[in-house]
Amino acid sequence: MKTKSSKHTFYNYQFKWTAVTLANHPDIQGRSVADALDIHPIMLYRWKKEMKDGEIPDNGKDTRSKRDLEEARKKIKQLEAELKRVREENIVLKKAERLFPGKK
Repeated sequence: MKTKSSKHTFYNYQFKWTAVTLANHPDIQGRSVADALDIHPIMLYRWKKEMKDGEIPDNGKDTRSKRDLEEARKKIKQLEAELKRVREENIVLKKAERLFPGKK
């Protein structure tokens, strides 16, 4: 849905999300989406980038994309810490294997 002020047209999150989703479809050109929605193609490109970066506000709240990104970052940090621990354990096991060959 769009609303107009004296100089600008404002589009809500759902409108932008729908436009970006359509533009990301492999069989649909972004220019066609922009023309169909009566928006400038550069605006659609900007929305795609902002959606990817989690910068489009959802009714004044953080975007869903941004929340998902933050959750993913937390999970990545957790997995990196676990990977570091497992690598250190692997180093210790390799050293023990050299000290005690033939024992398994």
